Amino acid sequence: MDLDGDGILSMFELDYFYQEQVHKMEIYGIEYMPFEDCICQMLDLVKPEEENKIRLKDLKRCKLTNVFFDTFFNLEKYLDNEQKDPFSNVKDPDSPEISDWVKFAEAEYDNLTHEDGANENLDEV
Repeated sequence: MDLDGDGILSMFELDYFYQEQVHKMEIYGIEYMPFEDCICQMLDLVKPEEENKIRLKDLKRCKLTNVFFDTFFNLEKYLDNEQKDPFSNVKDPDSPEISDWVKFAEAEYDNLTHEDGANENLDEV
């Protein structure tokens, strides 16, 4: 991602990669947020020591680096993160423990439905 090799991810470099995601979203007819809004979210997520400059140490310190990279590289996971319920990680103490099998089945179902949706969009293009 560090296109100029200076050890810093600049806003220009992040915009370059985000525009690739925007291009994919336009192809699929998916509404996207402006880069300015996206970068505000990413800076809030990473909390770099130096304003508007993300370094490797900032990413290593961040606990949600996967969300950062998904935003710029993995459209499917980026969209999942954007649509995720922010309270979904809060566990209800009265709810029973979900087995690994149920978690696996839910993940596979999600994968299949995403693939079907992507294939339908590709057929239209």
